[in-house]
Amino acid sequence: MHHRFVSAVAVAGLVACGSPAAKDAAVPDSKAPANAPAVIAVPSTVPKPVIPEAGKPPLIPPDPMQRVIAVNQGYSLASATMVHQDGRMLSQLYHADAALKTPEGTILGNAAIVSHLLTLARDKSLKGIERTSKRLETLDDSTMADSGSYVMVLKRSERDSVLERGRYATKWRVRSDITRWVILEDYLAPGAAPKAKGAR
Repeated sequence: MHHRFVSAVAVAGLVACGSPAAKDAAVPDSKAPANAPAVIAVPSTVPKPVIPEAGKPPLIPPDPMQRVIAVNQGYSLASATMVHQDGRMLSQLYHADAALKTPEGTILGNAAIVSHLLTLARDKSLKGIERTSKRLETLDDSTMADSGSYVMVLKRSERDSVLERGRYATKWRVRSDITRWVILEDYLAPGAAPKAKGAR
């Protein structure tokens, strides 16, 4: 009698599982947790991959022409700011602890250098400085050394000007923006006495 009761219960259970009512009963409660495949949680902020030092682009451009262009742009901007007495822009071309060396002595610090160059330009009635690079070399991963000759065009009168020639040696601190390198050291050494423009 006991065995027949167990069998009957088992058969009833199988029938119930296959019946429409059982299927309706199998619909999960909307408030119950969904029996969905597991989802891997992704953090809202994904950390950026660390780029090794070796993978960083070099500060000094590998193309020599880009180096020349960068320093020439710096020299041209320095000349223009001196002529136009733009101390704010000129100060951006020199490092905070830069040194300006002349045969008369050494001037230290950005503010003192800017003041000296603006006074020089005003006293000499400067019309412009043209530098011609003779040697541009890499000292380390962020420092370049440039040297060559310069011609300082001085206004003598409304119709005439004189040329002052000399030598220069400049150290540049290279930054990621190659149009905004800064000068660490600038050495200016006038040569012979100024000559009238066009004179030999």
